[in-house]
Amino acid sequence: MKKIFLLSLMSAFLFVSCKKDKDETVDPMTGGTTAAAQYKLIDKDTTDNDLIVELYANTETIEMGYTPLYVKIKDLGGNAVENAMVSFMPMMDMGTMQHSSPLEQPVFNSTSKYYEGMVVFTMASSAGSWELDVMANGESATFDINVMMNPTNTKYVGSYNGTDGEKYIVTLVRPFKWSVGMNDVSFMVHKKESMMSFPTVSDFTIAMDPQMTSMGHGSPNNVSPVSKGNGYYKGKVNYTMTGDWRLNLDLIKAGDTIVNAYIDVLF
Repeated sequence: MKKIFLLSLMSAFLFVSCKKDKDETVDPMTGGTTAAAQYKLIDKDTTDNDLIVELYANTETIEMGYTPLYVKIKDLGGNAVENAMVSFMPMMDMGTMQHSSPLEQPVFNSTSKYYEGMVVFTMASSAGSWELDVMANGESATFDINVMMNPTNTKYVGSYNGTDGEKYIVTLVRPFKWSVGMNDVSFMVHKKESMMSFPTVSDFTIAMDPQMTSMGHGSPNNVSPVSKGNGYYKGKVNYTMTGDWRLNLDLIKAGDTIVNAYIDVLF
C-alpha cells in the first residue's frame, strides 16, 4: 500500500510540474509567472535566410502609445534560435511623407525566451499605414501593424514643441491598471531629432499636477515623476475617485519650463 501511495504522489507531482511548464511562462513586465496565453500572436513571416519570425504583443489589438513587443525566432524545423541579431524599424507611411517612432531595440530574455523590445506608436493607422520591419541576422520580416486610436477621452502619447525649439514626445508607460487611491505612474520622454531618430531625454525635472477636469478638482499627496534613466520617469498619482483625469506635466530644465504636456486617463 505504501508503494502505491508513493507512486500516486509522484505521478501527481509530475503531472502538476509538467502542466506548469507547459502553461506558464515568466511575465517580462513583472518577473512573475503568468499564463503563456498573455502573449498574443500578431503575425509571422519568413526571412530570406529561412528564419521564421513570430511577432507577439500583450493584446490582440495595438493602440497608440507605449507598446511592448515580443519576438520569437525559429528555424524551418521549428527550433528556437536564441542567439540571433534582432532589431526593429517601425515606419509610418502618410503618402506625402514617412517617419519612424521612438523605440527600444529587442534584447533576448533567457527566462521568457522572447526577444523583448518596445515601440511608441505616435499616431493611429487612420493617418496612414504602419509597418514594422524585424531584422533577424541581417534579413527582414515585415509586419503590417494596425494601430488604433486610444479610447475616447484618453490620450496616452503626445508630441509637443518645446520653448528651446525642439520637439518632444511624452508617453505614458504601460501597463497601467488604475484604482482609487495611490498608483505608480511612469512616463517616457523622447526628443525628435529627425524623422528617423528619437533619442531619450533623461535630464528633465517633471512637475505633475493631476486634475479631474469634469469635476474641477485635483488630488493631494502626488509624487512628481523623477528620472530613472533611459528616458523613464517614475512617480505616484493619487486618484481620489474614478472618472476622467488629466495628468498635467511641466518638463523643466535649469529652472525653465521647456514643455507643457498632458496625458488623459479614464477609469
